[in-house]
Amino acid sequence: MNSAFYLPRQLVDDQGFYSESELLAASRYIVVLAEPGGGKTKLLGSLASQLGTTPVTANKFWYMGTQASNAPLVIDAFDELAKIDASGIYKLLGKASNTNPTHIVISSRSSEWDIAATNAFKDLLDQKPLVVRLREFNLVQQRAIFEHYAPMEDFVTFHSEISRFDLDALLPNPQFLELFTEAYIQSGRRFTDKRSIFERAVEGLAKELNEQISVKGPLPSAKKIEIASEVFTKLLLSGAEGIGTQEANATRIYPLLASLVDSEPMANSILSTRLFKPGDSADQHRPAHKIISEYCAANYLTKRIATPTDPITLHQCLAIIAPNAIVRDELRGLLGWMASLGNKSIQETAIDLDAYAVLANGDPSQLAPSSKRMLINCLQYIESKDPYFRRGDFWRRFSVAGFFTEEVVNDIRPLLMSGAEGHLRDLILELLAGSPVINQLSADLRQLALTKDESENTRLLANKCLLDLADHDHHADLAVLIFEASNTSLRIAAKTIETLKPKTFTIKYLAGFLRVCANLYPRQMDHLERVVGTRYFLKNFIGELELVTIELVLDELTKGLTCHCEKTSFRCVCRIGISKIVGLMLDRYFSLANPPYDPKSIWKCLENLNFHNPRGKDQSRAVQVIQDDHRLRQGIIAHVFGGLTDRKKIREVKIHKFDLNSHSGLHFNTDDQNFLVDLAFQINNPVLWGSFITSHQHHHNKSRAIDKLRRHMRQQALANPIFMKVLRHFMWI
Repeated sequence: MNSAFYLPRQLVDDQGFYSESELLAASRYIVVLAEPGGGKTKLLGSLASQLGTTPVTANKFWYMGTQASNAPLVIDAFDELAKIDASGIYKLLGKASNTNPTHIVISSRSSEWDIAATNAFKDLLDQKPLVVRLREFNLVQQRAIFEHYAPMEDFVTFHSEISRFDLDALLPNPQFLELFTEAYIQSGRRFTDKRSIFERAVEGLAKELNEQISVKGPLPSAKKIEIASEVFTKLLLSGAEGIGTQEANATRIYPLLASLVDSEPMANSILSTRLFKPGDSADQHRPAHKIISEYCAANYLTKRIATPTDPITLHQCLAIIAPNAIVRDELRGLLGWMASLGNKSIQETAIDLDAYAVLANGDPSQLAPSSKRMLINCLQYIESKDPYFRRGDFWRRFSVAGFFTEEVVNDIRPLLMSGAEGHLRDLILELLAGSPVINQLSADLRQLALTKDESENTRLLANKCLLDLADHDHHADLAVLIFEASNTSLRIAAKTIETLKPKTFTIKYLAGFLRVCANLYPRQMDHLERVVGTRYFLKNFIGELELVTIELVLDELTKGLTCHCEKTSFRCVCRIGISKIVGLMLDRYFSLANPPYDPKSIWKCLENLNFHNPRGKDQSRAVQVIQDDHRLRQGIIAHVFGGLTDRKKIREVKIHKFDLNSHSGLHFNTDDQNFLVDLAFQINNPVLWGSFITSHQHHHNKSRAIDKLRRHMRQQALANPIFMKVLRHFMWI
């Protein structure tokens, strides 16, 4: 496998999306946030390469600093330092500022970066950082990664198998994707549970050799896993980052391997596996990923705790993992896996210490039924004390496939209908999606999805669960949602139609739905919206429609479209919403259809639209095509103006249909006037021709260029007396 394989990433913040090069151009001070395994380290390696430097971990930079000054500084894994030292941000940025860096790029888990950290950055460096998140890999990118790891395997089959355990939501995370690919192959392409997936992944990583490390002798993979698990355990409990192989270079964050395990002559064999990856120097090695080290360490500890003759006890472990009964943040994953892999006593003790850590990490499906009920009760108690207990972890995605079984349905139902304002209910709804118990909770979920007073997120999550039920009456739900006609209900309805596939609905139904959505747009011209992007779901919805559907719905929406408020075009507000929606549909149409386009059909869509804000080519595909496709544009102009012989009507059409409040693609330019003058002359329409005679400029300016259109029209008039007569009406000739 080529470790150099890398897909360029996109970053996102409240202002929009950035490519890697755009990110570096946008700011010299950048903070990248992502979930564990989201690809922060590889991204920083890419950014560092573009800046002409190499990345360094926050722990190492804090411990050793850097000799370079006036150079780019790329610091990875700030969250690991933050967990060791709460004031680490000040120490790290203090050292960074002393080097007078040209750029600073820092990566962190978002749970360890907050407003206080941003303010500290600004205070110490006199610059506010650009804080961005990694945009998740889409399905196409996931497929590319999978096919790189396993070129002989079928991605669709793999994705289907992963989806059986509701783990497909984790595939945008490249580390999980790699691990699951390993596990998929090792398990013979068939999983039994989430625990087995990680077990197989570890076996695969232990069997494959790391080409950068020489192998000094054979050692069974099971023994390698056992030794590596002991090392992982000691690294996690001590807060160290990795291991070293040279005593002279050993440090607290890179202790000597021989000091962590017994004098096992073959211990170095673990470094030849992909359980470890090279560190910053040749004699340093780090765990392949924290997720792997947490699983292995939990397996190591639970086995020793369960062995009566082993001196290690649960009480001794918890004294380090949770001193004073408070779980160390960096060890919550370890605790979760210990609950998943341990006996009932370990499960209950872990749940009592940190119920959310047990739910969010490991494999909660392995818990005993009584432990599951205890977990739900503990989470309810936590929420009663701290309704927003998820805090920085709120955005994290994880799976609890197999946790929701018939034994816990009766515990979940009252929780769903409690109406408590906190994180727990939405968390449960989020995790319920795809669960086999949804059918037993369908009535409760429907009530949540259709209740107007529930929060938008709760309603969306409840509806997502219902969409997994093939025999549910979704059309009845759509009738209620569309009748409500709120932003939230229509967003839910759009998602439902997308899931059921728009082609299964009639054109009149889809057009009627979009007409209702048109009412979401404000009807006041000077209205300033406080919340931006509330109707973005419409763009996504229209973006899923096929070309044939787009064409038919456009005909339905624009048929008989007229102004009902009886105001001038620049004061008209009754067509704002429908015009916006038709504009989005035209963007979609021109993205799908190939030229040549029919000018009459396009004009039929555009004729009665009314807009109050112009858009540029870079904002609208329709504007770009209509302005640049001369055949289409001139076809529309010829169709509209060719038969007009009344000067007043011509002027009104030009102002109201091709200027001011018309679609931006139709706005007149010099070439349009030239075309119309020639067209009028060719079809012998002197009224139309005379409507575009330009006024003479009565100032004297030697540098003024000759008016080419006036000169051209004079030449035409000389060739036809009828046009000359029109020309003579203008006294400035």
